[in-house]
Amino acid sequence: MVNRAEDGRSFGWLWGATVGAALGDGLSMTAFPLLIAGQTRDPFIVSLLQVATGLPWLLVGLVAGALVDRWDRRAVMWRTDLARLCIALSLGVLVALGHAPVAVVLLAAFLLACGSTLIRSAAPALLPTLVRREKLAHANGRLQAGSTVSGSFLGPAAGSVLYSLSAAAPFLTQTFALVVSTVCVWRLPATLVPSASRTVRSSIWVETAEGVRWLAAHRVLRSIAVGTILLAASTGVLLAVLVIHVLEFLRLPPVGYGLLISVYAVGSVAGSLFTARLRHTLGTNRCLLTSAFLGTVSIAALSMASNAVLAGGALFALGVATMLWNILAVTVRQELTPNHLLGRVTSAFTVAGVGTAPIAAPLGGVMASLTNTSVAIGGAALLCACACIAVSRLPNLDDTERAK
Repeated sequence: MVNRAEDGRSFGWLWGATVGAALGDGLSMTAFPLLIAGQTRDPFIVSLLQVATGLPWLLVGLVAGALVDRWDRRAVMWRTDLARLCIALSLGVLVALGHAPVAVVLLAAFLLACGSTLIRSAAPALLPTLVRREKLAHANGRLQAGSTVSGSFLGPAAGSVLYSLSAAAPFLTQTFALVVSTVCVWRLPATLVPSASRTVRSSIWVETAEGVRWLAAHRVLRSIAVGTILLAASTGVLLAVLVIHVLEFLRLPPVGYGLLISVYAVGSVAGSLFTARLRHTLGTNRCLLTSAFLGTVSIAALSMASNAVLAGGALFALGVATMLWNILAVTVRQELTPNHLLGRVTSAFTVAGVGTAPIAAPLGGVMASLTNTSVAIGGAALLCACACIAVSRLPNLDDTERAK
């Protein structure tokens, strides 16, 4: 059996670690594209940032899930955060010295994303050992709200302001955020996977394949994974061209880009506050369909927005839609997956999502180069619309027996 540490203090340390890491990621979220856009305005080259951050999931994402099902998930998180801290510090120093060309920036983004494959596989798998099953939706909502406020609101806004003062400042500040995350993870209790998963030790590849096969055979989670892929492709195209769209089409300064990302975060926080209640009222299926439909409408509106106010409104709605999907998809996955497989299934889901970016982002960059950024964002809306079809075919997720 898993050692369940169900005191509020343990969850508080996980929340603190999540918020600290998210704040660091938020600082670099705006700093990375602005740093590259400061050297080139070629949409294809800018889109390579999404390739750099998504490629690690295709290369090592599934193996990362198998590893966190083998190891102490707490140890995985604090050691990875420590390594990410060193990478962010090194990049900040190089930027300050003027020795950070696009290739170096992309390499740093790639290495930080490699660490994320372990963090994002371990943290969701750790949560069910800290809270009861019936509280997972509420706990996920709190984690998503905290990480969104810090990672998509405070972080991006602060990152754009710091970048306007010094290009190195966001990355140097990121190191302090990762120190906080590392300390919080260190205070968590050690949580091991069930002994049954450690009794017979097979190869890492066999264990990785076991998680993928289990997910592929589960009709509900397989369908949600398909929807996640389509939504992630939509996001990949959008993020690949968004910074150029804001700077050149909307003609906003770099700070404006950070502020628009923060508006998106406000929508995400709003979504996190009522997801659990909305699920109770409408049911899981209708909530997922609402999320996909709202995402389609908001991205389409963003492609046609002619000023910052309209673009901000569209990004706010997109934030609500994204948070609805994230919380519900994670909660359903945690409810239906055995704990000894949760790391592998979590990583497989994330590979399906984040790993789509290296494929979709360059397509968005090419589309923007041949036409314009508005057309590329319109293409992202079409991908989001396809997710509505996948979601509409799900069985009743609130019926436990049918969802198995």
